[in-house]
Amino acid sequence: MKSQFYISNLLSRLRPIVYTLSLLFPLSVVTYAQNFTIPPVVIDYFYEPGCPECGQVSDEILPELQAQYEGFYILNRHDVGILTNTIKLIAYQEHFNVTKNSSVSMFVDYTLPLGGIKTIKEKLLPSLDELVAERLAPGWTPPPPIKWDKSHGIDKARERASAFTLSAVLIGGLIDGINPCAISTLVFFMSMLFVSKIGKHGQLLMGISFCIASFVTYTAIGFGLLRCLHMLELFPTVRTAFETGMAIILLLLAFFSFKDAIRYKRSHDPHQVSIQLPDRIKRLIHTLMRKGLKSHHLILAGFFVGAAVTMLETVCTGQVYVPTMTAVLKEEGDLRIWTLLLLYNTMFITPLVTALILTRYGLTTQTMLKWSKRNVPFSKTLLGVFFLAIAVYLFV
Repeated sequence: MKSQFYISNLLSRLRPIVYTLSLLFPLSVVTYAQNFTIPPVVIDYFYEPGCPECGQVSDEILPELQAQYEGFYILNRHDVGILTNTIKLIAYQEHFNVTKNSSVSMFVDYTLPLGGIKTIKEKLLPSLDELVAERLAPGWTPPPPIKWDKSHGIDKARERASAFTLSAVLIGGLIDGINPCAISTLVFFMSMLFVSKIGKHGQLLMGISFCIASFVTYTAIGFGLLRCLHMLELFPTVRTAFETGMAIILLLLAFFSFKDAIRYKRSHDPHQVSIQLPDRIKRLIHTLMRKGLKSHHLILAGFFVGAAVTMLETVCTGQVYVPTMTAVLKEEGDLRIWTLLLLYNTMFITPLVTALILTRYGLTTQTMLKWSKRNVPFSKTLLGVFFLAIAVYLFV
């Protein structure tokens, strides 16, 4: 290892001499001498304009690389904002079995993957020392370039997008089910069941009916939403404008969600939360629940109340539902789209079903109320992160 560093340092010292000779000798002599120079190390640099880590690479690493190794490397820059470069990056990642996506990546001499600013800072320059020294060893052969196929890369890009969509659907449905709008309604419903004169068996029947109605109603709303969004595909310009507008709205929702999380954590005052159900709709939901609990037909009453409440809650929960379904529509195949819709709604009612089961086994509404209040900042932060992720996906 010491000999390798010695050789590379010697080469670094010889560079000024070579430069001076290039000024003294005719061009033909310099050209002849260049035939004996070692092959340059190939660095493929994948970046995205505007990202902070890419800025660090440009400001800190590349100047140092040029100062120490100028003439001994070739830097190929690949802007991943261009589809062809993204496909090439996927091919490189597959070649090295890289599963983590970094905002900035370098692949050195087709043999060494470097992902993330920390790894690049630690390993790039030392790897240049070793690779330059290896080139001076007898019998050295250049590493073969990494092969990549555009059509295969496109298929892989679609697979990654599908994996993201599935994750977004599962996480989005769960976040939708635990967001403060839905949780506050859930707590009130459970408290009404608890203080009602209905027996435990009747409470269970009504709760199950409520959950089924919530699932069926929300799925029906999603089905109608998907049909409307699907119609926009007939008008590409309108569809693009809609997705762009949706992404901008999501960025605003993310801002207000983060703001709500901070304000509530400081004040613990529900009135400080800007994104919530209007008081008028809250009162209407409470009235419907009270009337439903007075009915003698518990199953029908539970279903009616569940359907009505779910529709009214959409004013608030639709913030998550609409953008998620917009992302789902990017998928190929009706069967997959409808499956994702059902998965979303299954995740949406999971907190409701869980609360119903826990209530059956002794969970009090006071405990649920404390939990919901304690987790408002967390759920709002989670919503903000989710809004940002879907906004970025829609922009892409």
